[in-house]
Amino acid sequence: MSNMLDYIRWRGDLPFAMVPLGEVDGLILAQLSMIRWEEGLEGSATLRFLVPLIREEPVAVGFTADNDKKLLTAVETSERFGSLRISDYVHQLDERSEMQFGAITLHLAEDAHYIAFRGTDNSVVGWKEDFNMAFSEPVPAQGAAVDYLERIAEKYKGRLWVGGHSKGGNLAMYAASGVSDSVRERIAQIYNFDRPGFSDRMEASVLYGRIEGKLHSYLPQGSVVGLLLAHPEAYTVVKSNSIGVLQHDPYSWQVEGPGFLRMPGLNADSTRLDTAFRQWLSEMSDEDRTDLVDTLFEIINATEAKTFGREFWIGLSQNMLTVGKTIRDLEPEKRNRVLKMIAELGALARRA
Repeated sequence: MSNMLDYIRWRGDLPFAMVPLGEVDGLILAQLSMIRWEEGLEGSATLRFLVPLIREEPVAVGFTADNDKKLLTAVETSERFGSLRISDYVHQLDERSEMQFGAITLHLAEDAHYIAFRGTDNSVVGWKEDFNMAFSEPVPAQGAAVDYLERIAEKYKGRLWVGGHSKGGNLAMYAASGVSDSVRERIAQIYNFDRPGFSDRMEASVLYGRIEGKLHSYLPQGSVVGLLLAHPEAYTVVKSNSIGVLQHDPYSWQVEGPGFLRMPGLNADSTRLDTAFRQWLSEMSDEDRTDLVDTLFEIINATEAKTFGREFWIGLSQNMLTVGKTIRDLEPEKRNRVLKMIAELGALARRA
């Protein structure tokens, strides 16, 4: 079976001037936003030039880091991707505002540019912002995405493509819907790969209405993340060779020729879990949602972990002791309320 790394080996000798950007290209470029480019990126340079400058650890910021390193090697030696210029790398992590935001711009030609928004990295702040999407409108990264896209549109002339995987897909959609009309008219396509939706407190139908006809959404057949929150748009179901929530990994998505291997629909387990989660969320007030998320991360922050990286998991036993003590020390009313909400979700999931 083939994934996007195999696609690069198959199509890598054909420049974009010969074969235009397609859906698998969109995922590859989106995934390049997960790389730490700050060590080698100043101004604009080709991927072929930059990749050797960032060989040292760590070069990737997410749970797909091992495959992201393979991706770097593949694009470096590829005519199709190695000759692309990359610029305007941004990485922002702000604990006070609970924001994790990243983006890069890849230049397909002098008048064609792909803006890739970074998905969630392994930082605790990044995961907290993801959870905040359940009740905040907008979260800080969404506002930053609009500003970034406006700035890139002002800086470079020509057509724009926008994309991202996971949280990056959410940011791509929000940015494309939030920019000025003149910028939105320049957007050729928006690629959303298994992204969480928008809070039901947001006017999702208005957001989608602004980008209708340009949006291309993709979910693996057992999607969990991509069905969270509001997602009224049509989507293409892609075959994954993984299971459950692990299908969120874009390297598990199967490629056939120039596109993804399609499936007729989502798995029954996926749709049942989606229904259960929606029911659970609909019965919660904004106060309950906020309290649940803040309490969960109050518990996580007690471990003093800044990331869910190697150190966190190596110290898991000690962290679990800290977590247990923090739960016991919570005000009884808050502890009981949060545990009750978690138990209700568990009961719904079992019935699903």
